[in-house]
Amino acid sequence: MRRWFAGLVSLGMLAGCSFGSDGSDRPDEEDGPIAVMGLTSFDACEGVLEHLKTEAHDRVGPYGLGNGDPWGYAMGGTFAMEDSAAAALPQAADGAEGGAARQPHSTTNVQEAGVDEPDIAKTDGRVLVTTAGGDLRIIDVTGDAPREVGRLALAEPVPQQPSKPGQPEPFVAPDHSYVDASVFLAGDRAVVLVRQNAWIAYDMAGTTYPAGGAPPMTTTVLLVDLSDPAEPAVESKLVVDGDYVDARMVDDTVRLVVSSHPTLQFPMTEEDWNRPEAELTERNQAIVADSTIEDWLPSYTFTQGDDDPVTGQLLGCEQLSRPDEFAGFTTLGVLTFDPAEGLTADGAVGVLTDGDTVYASEDRLYVATTRWGDPFAVLPDPSGPVRPAPEATTVTTGIHAFDITGNVPAKYLASGQVEGRIIGRYAMSEHEGVLRVATTLDSWTGTTDTSESVLYTLEERDGELVPLGQVGGLGKGEQIYAVRYFGDTGYVVTFRQVDPLYVLDLSDPANPAVTGELKITGYSSYLHDGGDDRLIGVGQEATADGRSVGAQVSLFDVGDPSAPAKLDGHVVPDAWSQTEWDPQAFLFWADTDQVVVPLETMTGPSALVVRLGADTVTEQGQVTRTETPRDGWAQLRRSIVVGDGLYTVWQDGVQVNGLDDLEPRGWVPFGRS
Repeated sequence: MRRWFAGLVSLGMLAGCSFGSDGSDRPDEEDGPIAVMGLTSFDACEGVLEHLKTEAHDRVGPYGLGNGDPWGYAMGGTFAMEDSAAAALPQAADGAEGGAARQPHSTTNVQEAGVDEPDIAKTDGRVLVTTAGGDLRIIDVTGDAPREVGRLALAEPVPQQPSKPGQPEPFVAPDHSYVDASVFLAGDRAVVLVRQNAWIAYDMAGTTYPAGGAPPMTTTVLLVDLSDPAEPAVESKLVVDGDYVDARMVDDTVRLVVSSHPTLQFPMTEEDWNRPEAELTERNQAIVADSTIEDWLPSYTFTQGDDDPVTGQLLGCEQLSRPDEFAGFTTLGVLTFDPAEGLTADGAVGVLTDGDTVYASEDRLYVATTRWGDPFAVLPDPSGPVRPAPEATTVTTGIHAFDITGNVPAKYLASGQVEGRIIGRYAMSEHEGVLRVATTLDSWTGTTDTSESVLYTLEERDGELVPLGQVGGLGKGEQIYAVRYFGDTGYVVTFRQVDPLYVLDLSDPANPAVTGELKITGYSSYLHDGGDDRLIGVGQEATADGRSVGAQVSLFDVGDPSAPAKLDGHVVPDAWSQTEWDPQAFLFWADTDQVVVPLETMTGPSALVVRLGADTVTEQGQVTRTETPRDGWAQLRRSIVVGDGLYTVWQDGVQVNGLDDLEPRGWVPFGRS
């Protein structure tokens, strides 16, 4: 049996960023980012439980730990790509031909070269592995037409809250079409990450509110043997309480960020709804006082092969830390494992905080959290005077940095905080030890939008992410729509009525500067390197007053940083593209200068294929389905090149078209269970 090396390192370990602040803590612009430090370790479970009970006693309300709101935020958290699989599958019994060579193929569109990201479809040039239909499916792509050769069910029944105490828990049959799963390929194995969301099965009129209001979620990690594509087999399975935030794989070492909420329950019967809130609060304080460590910390279930499952507490209390300033009841950690090893739940370490955005370079992992005001304020006495109106909200983004070199557990390095909100992971970039972060500082007076955006540079120093420099004033009265970094150059797109594309010189981190600006109608939500000093943009064309008119693929000349220019753009009226918020849906096949983006229109989905010239964007055609969706509608999820074929992965099947002529070559449907 192989062993899977696993360790859960703290997210924010020794960092302890506190992201909430009132208006008086807002820094002047010249002060730059704020670094807030401090983390305390626990020696035993008694200390963990005492800390959690003390904090919860003052924060629990009539409906739970949500600042009086049963679906509140005081729990913390938000409710909001080059493939490194280099080794070929060595065998293909009853599947892809065993001796077939891998064909040239595209990989997941990743943010950083060498840093793989989990995706719903991967290929090694011989098989295409996808979770798009809700199951893990292995598709042979060596022939003229795709052919499904193997399949593994991923969905399991979801326990539903019983409608009355004492009743058995009913189960909801899995709908495989909506299973949220993604996959890494690592040699002859697949690592499958399955998010089990209980919302659909949760009885909203039931008898209990979980702590913080959210129904329980679990993350299932499957290590699947693909050496025989016709018989994919689960080697081991780890089910963890909590939701996975994101994951990365560098040199076949996976880092999985998991966020776990307590499972403490606060009963609410029909009679309870008529009770005074002060009485309910007192009742809930008694529930907190009687709680055990199992109510607060995540557990796991581990299964190795056909062995009986083993359950336990994922985190040892001595491996848990907390920020010096309270940051919620969520347990957040980074799970580190090597798919070539076996699986174990040993060695977990965590921290009581939250996180919602993950960015990684080849040797650094950053986890960021944007906070609006202070979500962890102590609840007022419900029998006391009315709470005063809140002051203006300050938005800040806290960031934790980790060393992820090698195949050992991640090591905490530093933490810091910047003012403003980020649009996602593409707002961050690490280059030669310097972290660059672009944020928008929202400001609305009621009649005028005075928002602007800022780019910060920070470096690791003595456990802090220390500010080096910043450049502000980007997009006055506008919001950031896209950010991209290439070496010492950064590109920022802001938009309200017109699209300023800013070019930034980041070669001197202490003095980042805007070198050029281009104002045009519309905007780009995703930017991609087109080679030869060209920049590709995907977004929307718009009228002069800012009204969107259709999806657009744009080509820019950025050879002169002081004078960026738009060379051409192709617009599809009344359409939008998934690429605008999901960069993994974008495909650029540089060998033929073809760009493929999914489109949605009133007539249905398609894959838009354009060819880039030296200064032109020309539509080659749109790939549509040859088969009618069995449910009347199916989403186009991914586009992948294998050999001379363009494979489109849909929710209910895979189609291949010729890359040169876009003519259909074959279709394989995803059969139902």
